[in-house]
Amino acid sequence: MNKTLKNIFIFTLIILFIIAFSDSYLSLSLDNLAYVIAIGIDKSDTNNLQVTFQFSTPNSESNSQSESESSGKTSSLIKTVDASSLSSAINLMNSYISKQINMSHCKIIVFSEEIATEGISDEIYTLINDTQIRPSSNIIVSKCDAKYYIESTKPDLENLISEYYEKLPNSSVYTGFMKDATIGDFFNDLISKTGMPYAIFGNVNTEQSENIGLAVFYHDQFVRRIKCFRNY
Repeated sequence: MNKTLKNIFIFTLIILFIIAFSDSYLSLSLDNLAYVIAIGIDKSDTNNLQVTFQFSTPNSESNSQSESESSGKTSSLIKTVDASSLSSAINLMNSYISKQINMSHCKIIVFSEEIATEGISDEIYTLINDTQIRPSSNIIVSKCDAKYYIESTKPDLENLISEYYEKLPNSSVYTGFMKDATIGDFFNDLISKTGMPYAIFGNVNTEQSENIGLAVFYHDQFVRRIKCFRNY
């Protein structure tokens, strides 16, 4: 009887190993994931949300970007969907593309000024409860549409646009003109009774996105813009 149980146990382990290392189990490999590097949130014409996803794509998949390929830079893909909520937009985008969305590399979340003025607590809670979104992701309020801000972000000195997104908001480290504003800090101030949430305030100037100050919130509503300042 003991020998029979032992054989059943060994057989079960073999089956589990076969399933674990099968092609179906490895379907979520790197080649089957679409990495989101930026999210833009606007108000659509139907009063829903217009959510823009920017994906990092290898140059080998884009033969039309020969100049980018020769310089060693990676291109990006921008897709937009309309939905009643941010979570619905994520699910909808997952159904549109052939790969599963992964947001663990998302560097910035951009809200249009119109959306930020009305309040963004629902979107903040959705993002902060998503285990893939890092608390270090920066929040930007754009004077123009969030989609236009993302489309106008064109790195010149970095090979990877994700590196550009990471360095641009953090210029406060070496310039003192801009304060870092992460979703983690925003959420902590949002639920705090004493803190005031803030974000980076951005705009597009001569078809290039730029960060020009801070966006101050009262609870979850954008109420004031503060111009860039320098810490002495």
